[in-house]
Amino acid sequence: SRRSTSGYRSFDAFAKPIDGIRNKTTTGGIITLLATSVAAILFISQIFLYHQLDVQNSLVLAPSFPLNVVIPTESGFSTAIFAKGGRKHKRKANPNASPEMIASISTLAANRVEIFIKVTFPQLNCKTLDYSHNNAKFSTGQFTQQNGLAKFTKRRPTEHDFAKATNMPTAGLSKQKIDTDPASENACTIRGSITVPRIGGVISFFLSEQTFKETSKLLQTGTTLEDTDLQTGGHKVHHYIHDVTFGDHFPLATNPLRDVMIHLEHETGISLNQVSVNLVPTKYKRFARRNKDTYQISMSNYIVKPEVLVDTNPMQLPGLSIRYDFSPIAVHHVESRENFFVFLSSLIGIVGGVFVTVRLVSSVLVSSAQMMKKID
Repeated sequence: SRRSTSGYRSFDAFAKPIDGIRNKTTTGGIITLLATSVAAILFISQIFLYHQLDVQNSLVLAPSFPLNVVIPTESGFSTAIFAKGGRKHKRKANPNASPEMIASISTLAANRVEIFIKVTFPQLNCKTLDYSHNNAKFSTGQFTQQNGLAKFTKRRPTEHDFAKATNMPTAGLSKQKIDTDPASENACTIRGSITVPRIGGVISFFLSEQTFKETSKLLQTGTTLEDTDLQTGGHKVHHYIHDVTFGDHFPLATNPLRDVMIHLEHETGISLNQVSVNLVPTKYKRFARRNKDTYQISMSNYIVKPEVLVDTNPMQLPGLSIRYDFSPIAVHHVESRENFFVFLSSLIGIVGGVFVTVRLVSSVLVSSAQMMKKID
């Protein structure tokens, strides 16, 4: 037993002075090992606590600007100049632009949001699909006049997109290859983005007005749904929302407008899916990184039946309508850690304090034991 306990003497950091000699003991070695273990546990726990983030959420009023600052007007400069100047501002400052114009472009760019949209209509031909923003239709040229060319592209869906839109397995299907299945011949995927002022608006994808009128007449005359589709190129506006994103989405929240199938229950497939979106500006600050302006989305929707569509004035068209608005309340999400020097000083204090405390306790115990021996 002496051999087994004598091995602890080499660990003794609290050598006892006896007649001018510091003597290492088995008890001291055990106490040293105990103190080292406690210090190591506290050291690891302190590092673990330091790596945990302190998250703070606060509500503030979102910044507001006059409409003439948010929306370019003829008294300032046109949307086309803004788009041209905005691109140059992002890449390289335009040497011909005045400081006032550069400042105005910067303010306007900060108060605009990019909306990315990708939707597949599995039973609607691209020729019969129209879209608009704030009632400016693509078919009339107003959309292009206000927003520029090639904002949205319409094409036949890929294998992967068509399978998703028809609730079929997507394993092994290509996301780039256009679907050649005859069933997808009258299907359309619309994809693109549009930059809008940070005020409320409506963006819609719908059956063209001419096709809707033709379809209504054919159905009223007793033509079957199949024959109507053959004559008009399709009219059913069931759709699959792959993604609708406003600006940078807040990464810690889910997007309710991603991977959503909307199947209209009306037998004709003619209805309007009205989606109301409320955008909550969220300033996202990660540890040791810059602030990032993001948005959280809350949404609700309801289906407008065809008989209601016909009675509205002006007449609404079947399809998908997204009405969005911005909340006046903003969220600040800040992730932070304890100051490194505070962490370092507390770490040294904890580790050093363990050995000091153990040494004091051991000294008291040794002194008490010696006093008891003298009494005996």
